[in-house]
Amino acid sequence: MKREALLAIDPAAQKLLLNRPYFYATGMDRTVHAYTKDEWGIGGSQPTGNYSVHTTTGLVVVTALMTIPALGAPLMLIIALASVNVIVVIFGLLGAVLFTGGWLLGVRSLRRELRASKKRKLKGLPKPRFALSDDQARAWLESNPSHIAITRENFPDSTRPFPGDGPAT
Repeated sequence: MKREALLAIDPAAQKLLLNRPYFYATGMDRTVHAYTKDEWGIGGSQPTGNYSVHTTTGLVVVTALMTIPALGAPLMLIIALASVNVIVVIFGLLGAVLFTGGWLLGVRSLRRELRASKKRKLKGLPKPRFALSDDQARAWLESNPSHIAITRENFPDSTRPFPGDGPAT
């Protein structure tokens, strides 16, 4: 998603997506890891986006299955235009938009996951499986100290007060 497109959404969502340094998740174990947006990839449960495929294998299968209709729908549209069949033209146009758009989304997500997996590999991070709220991650990181500072900037959605926060009014 381009930065210009993010500017058209809700300001609270903008803050979450643009200014958030980390997203927190566990891998297959119970250890909490901090991921940047670029390291997250397609993850187990999404901090951004709304994908129903959570594994690379699943995404490859869905994208491969979308290839045939993504190529066939524009072909059907061309044939329908040549035969001047209005109903088939409408279905061809609708199919071309939906299947080609879905295929392009799948390819883009696969590329993003490949880039993210390379970045995770460099840091030795596992693939994120289960996303955590800021309060859950903060509680774990307070009991298991790490390089992540326990500050409002690193845990923007935490509901508990931080040291130095003023009293709630």
